[in-house]
Amino acid sequence: MNEEVTSSVSADGESAYPSPARAWGLVLLLTTAYAISFVDRQIISLLVGPIKADLGLSDFQISLLLGLAFGLFYTLMGIPLGRAADKYNRRNLIVAGMSLWCLMTAASGLARNFFQLFLARLGIGVGEAALSPAALSMISDSFPEEKRTGPIGFYNSAIYIGSGLAMILGGAIIHMATNSPPMNVPFFGELAPWQTTFFIVGLPGLAIAAVIAFTREPTRKDLLKGADGGAAVLSFKDVLGYLWKRKFIYGPIFIGMAVVAIVNFMFLAWTPTLYTRVHGWEIASIGYAFGIISLIFGPLGIFLGARLGDYFAAQDDNGGHAKAAFIGSLFMVPGMIATPVISNPQLALVGLALIPFGMAFITVNMVSALLRITPNQLRGQTYAMFLLVISLSGTTLGPTLVGFITDFVFKNEMMIGYSMLTVSLATAFIANFAFFKSIGAFRRLDA
Repeated sequence: MNEEVTSSVSADGESAYPSPARAWGLVLLLTTAYAISFVDRQIISLLVGPIKADLGLSDFQISLLLGLAFGLFYTLMGIPLGRAADKYNRRNLIVAGMSLWCLMTAASGLARNFFQLFLARLGIGVGEAALSPAALSMISDSFPEEKRTGPIGFYNSAIYIGSGLAMILGGAIIHMATNSPPMNVPFFGELAPWQTTFFIVGLPGLAIAAVIAFTREPTRKDLLKGADGGAAVLSFKDVLGYLWKRKFIYGPIFIGMAVVAIVNFMFLAWTPTLYTRVHGWEIASIGYAFGIISLIFGPLGIFLGARLGDYFAAQDDNGGHAKAAFIGSLFMVPGMIATPVISNPQLALVGLALIPFGMAFITVNMVSALLRITPNQLRGQTYAMFLLVISLSGTTLGPTLVGFITDFVFKNEMMIGYSMLTVSLATAFIANFAFFKSIGAFRRLDA
């Protein structure tokens, strides 16, 4: 397999990128879709109390709904959907996935038991697995390499915008649903407020999917050349071989991101419960506070992280973005350790702000660096494997470990903060080391 990468040449020979207006319009739409995906996946974290009471579930069962149920198919479907993004129309793939996850979010509101809600969460995971590999591939084909960090960072800001909106709007919607007459659905009867919330949150995303359906697919660029000088056709075995040959650089990226994902998803999943259970806050109050923190400190971390990474890179440091990610990982440590066990809830919020700030700092730099070193035909599949690693660790281990430790180790639901601290202590410095190692790996690759 010839591993030479063409220089901004598309599959059909075009070298021009879309106009800035069209390119940024696409980024705005895809970012909106990504934000909606986080609202739809995270809204359940505000509903733990009423779901647990209505369905008679344990913390461990709740943790399976928060993590494994979503993460299982999000992980399993990521690779084939990433391969589809590298071969087929990416816009259509996104529209189909978005339609599925929005409908399955609404379907969560029809669940009458653990098994039905678990199946709906599986469906959300399948739909959302189609988005990011295709979206980031489209964004990379819309901007030249030196201008990609900004749009990639803007896209990834949706993680924090969506999570923040899930908390803020979710709290408001729950309050509204609780104080309004019950909703009745034909054949299903009267819905509880938490079920109504899933309906209200899930259906509006279908309108954004319809708008995306009318966007134009950008031409593919940065293609690996085959032996005949044309675009190489790669099997999945070729993709694995390419990544394995460069494991010295992909390995630290994947390991570091896997570990910080455990921490990030743990705090997203369990912070509302920590505040309602231990600190006695109302759901709407912690939803509003956590939402504001995500909306401010996530995008702030994206902005400052991107600027610092680009600054280091401009100093002819090929490990510049990795260096910025390492700095971001250091920001997370105090918040990881202190927030779960501080007795003053307002002071704990200060530590909590370091989690989305540091995570955003890391994500914008690592994703930008990952896409920079990965040829077009491999981007969707490589990013899908990147998401696979994050999902196996973050969306499954993050929430599940806390529920397991609370139920089976401490055997006291009021010890949830110490369960979160245990997970934090087990992971705190692994990511720091992995990102530090990646600095030298990038310098070695580009030497």
